[in-house]
Amino acid sequence: MKDTLKKKMNNLRDLTLGELESFLTAMGQPAYRARQIYRWVFSAKARRLDEMTDLPQDLRRELSQAFQIDTPRIAHLSPRAPDGTRKYLFEFQRGDRVEAVYLPGPSSQTVCISTQVGCSLNCEFCATGRMGFSRNLSAGEMVSQVFEIEKEEGAKIRNVVLMGMGEPFYNFDAVMKALNLFTDSKGIGLSARRLTVSTIGIVPAIERITREGMNAKLAISLHATNDHQRSRIIPVNKTYPLEALMKALRAYAHVTRYPITFEYILIKDLNDRPEDAEALSLLLRNIPAKINILGLHPTGSTWLPSPQERVVAFQQKLRATGLNVTLRTSRGLECNAACGQLATPIPSSVRTGSTNLTDDIKKKRAR
Repeated sequence: MKDTLKKKMNNLRDLTLGELESFLTAMGQPAYRARQIYRWVFSAKARRLDEMTDLPQDLRRELSQAFQIDTPRIAHLSPRAPDGTRKYLFEFQRGDRVEAVYLPGPSSQTVCISTQVGCSLNCEFCATGRMGFSRNLSAGEMVSQVFEIEKEEGAKIRNVVLMGMGEPFYNFDAVMKALNLFTDSKGIGLSARRLTVSTIGIVPAIERITREGMNAKLAISLHATNDHQRSRIIPVNKTYPLEALMKALRAYAHVTRYPITFEYILIKDLNDRPEDAEALSLLLRNIPAKINILGLHPTGSTWLPSPQERVVAFQQKLRATGLNVTLRTSRGLECNAACGQLATPIPSSVRTGSTNLTDDIKKKRAR
């Protein structure tokens, strides 16, 4: 009975201030109580209702019948890499798990968080895709990854990248809600310029953020310059081919005026030739772009990383065209925390929740 009741409770880390005000008003409480609770949850990062000492005990007791602060358990911590990078394995109440990564820096601390348990995309260079998909995370479960890492590390997180397990735009509504929670000045108060959402290129979602806006920067996992190459390593490219993707990105860039980051993993004999660099510069014309070149990390793939001399030549070729290019240093390889290496075993019997934004849009229109 207790477990059943707990599942029906509202996780306070999932609620916006407006939602909390609605709940409290329905309980006969003044709106300022919602603001107090919201500050406790998102500014003070309280983990229990009894920490909210400026609330009357009777109110805390009443709140405990409807609300909880759902915090994931740190199931495992990796050893630190030499640069301080560390991988976290989080376990949620229902038993499923995700990984997140802490990336310390000289002036600011960054975390890479997950948006789904598993992933349905099955990209060749990513270990998460071989897990399959289990479920979407809630906004509060995304926020909790940051809060729990902050507590464990004793560090103030300044940058958050939604680039861990899962495709963020296949969990669109919860991701947008999490971004709003992260940037709300009455709570966490991060700048939208310190948040990044990385997507494989889900065209309907990009079209939607072009119309509605997004409180974060956009990063695209590109990794190829033509459909033949890209479909070999990114199956969803067959649904959203490069022509449609680049059209959507040009429209987004025109509206927002913000640079788009393009992630490009160099793979031996697939996308690392001089002509690929030339094709990439043409593909990104008329788009304010920053290109991050990455190495291919060990994930069980049969593909091989490009030799160092090809990496350098590729970078130089792109720079010669005037593009902003960075060769990104691999971080966390020593603890399997680098890009593409996040994965956890999940029960094969658990396969719930929609991962298709297009299907979700059709369902909403049909209502």
